[in-house]
Amino acid sequence: MNRITSNEKVMSMAMSPVAPSRDIGLAAFKRFGHALANAAKRTYARTQLENELYGLDDRSLNDIGVSRGAIPALAREAVPAGQDANLFAEFSRLIVNGVLRPAIDWNRRRKARATLMGLDDRLLADIGLARHEIDAHVAQLSGAINGPLPVTVAAMEGDFTAPLKAWSAARATVKELSRLTDRQLMDIGVIRGDIADLADDLAGHGLAAANTNHRSSAPKAA
Repeated sequence: MNRITSNEKVMSMAMSPVAPSRDIGLAAFKRFGHALANAAKRTYARTQLENELYGLDDRSLNDIGVSRGAIPALAREAVPAGQDANLFAEFSRLIVNGVLRPAIDWNRRRKARATLMGLDDRLLADIGLARHEIDAHVAQLSGAINGPLPVTVAAMEGDFTAPLKAWSAARATVKELSRLTDRQLMDIGVIRGDIADLADDLAGHGLAAANTNHRSSAPKAA
């Protein structure tokens, strides 16, 4: 009984509410919308500048030291892309933080509620909860922020196509290994029946590496 009670206390402490460290839910959509709007403004400004320069005759362009063929490069230099090139990464963060994280968070809260509801009143009292307080306690949990995400989902934060790329790489590995003879496979320490499992392991390692690279390059939250 003491061990059960201790485990329940640990579980309750692990599920304690914390402040979010990143934009999730609607805030993630707002962040992406802001990035998209800024990118649109910069694109419009570059286009306007290009049109104005193209509207000048060659003599006028020569007077300001600009050749007609250099106009696009000049416009890009005058209105830098800024974070335009990172829109794909922002969209990836939107998919994970605006859709997947809230879904995972909700599922973890659902499981936590079911676990707590399954305890008797004495065990609930031992962890400092009354039955009528369970819903309010669970509503404050932030499991998706605190707990680690599945490797596949975590890798998507930097590139939402990461799982597809990992799967494609795994299939290419299977294809290459399947072309080898049994003797060649033995030379590299692989059994034909293990090819699919080996490819899946390589795909998993690729996703983990992608996730690690994203965390190391991502700006720290304020």
